[in-house]
Amino acid sequence: MISMRKIFALFAKDMKSITYNVFIISGILLMPIIAIMFTIGLDEPNVWLADFLIKMNILINGANIICVMIAEEKEKHTLSVLISSTVSGADFLIGKVLVTGILTFASNLVLYFIMSLGSVIPIGAYLLMTGMAILPVTALGAIIGLVFKTQAAASTAVAPIMMLLVFVPMFLPPDNIFIDNVFKYIFSEQMSLGLTAVYNGDAYLSNLAIISANFIILATTFALIYKKRGLAT
Repeated sequence: MISMRKIFALFAKDMKSITYNVFIISGILLMPIIAIMFTIGLDEPNVWLADFLIKMNILINGANIICVMIAEEKEKHTLSVLISSTVSGADFLIGKVLVTGILTFASNLVLYFIMSLGSVIPIGAYLLMTGMAILPVTALGAIIGLVFKTQAAASTAVAPIMMLLVFVPMFLPPDNIFIDNVFKYIFSEQMSLGLTAVYNGDAYLSNLAIISANFIILATTFALIYKKRGLAT
């Protein structure tokens, strides 16, 4: 059973430890700095650039933060205590998702204002779409984090996987069979399609539904791995 007391205890512990973590702090600051560099002198929002940076921010931060946090617990040997206690996989994942979600969400909000997206995308729809996309990527990051024992290894492993999700759709034609039948159902692409729908004034509920399905699948996978193997293996 999920315990809110345990979740918030884990949340408070992680938020405190992040303030001393260079890997995480640098990742959070990276995309806003790039956005400032590329938007200087622009008279109107660059929607393509905004989509690219938002996707990069969600994929890299969403996966990297949770991966590094799990690896840090392994390095400090605190996972054995959690596993031997009554902390469940759901408690552990929710606590990490809250931390990752809040930090990535805040970074997305900063990007929204830096890139002046208010004139083309309503802030409510923007926060809903990008906020939903954070959920599956954190679950994916947690799964990746099960494999690696150090923060450096976890952070290094996340980068190529997330880059694949960002750049494959960019370099394949839109009518490519792989894009049409596989890639467009991945949460990152659904977020881009959803933001495009918001921009064009179209419905985007189907995009939110597919993103939610991605999260359920990945979260269930994490819970099963946690239960079977634990995090210390």
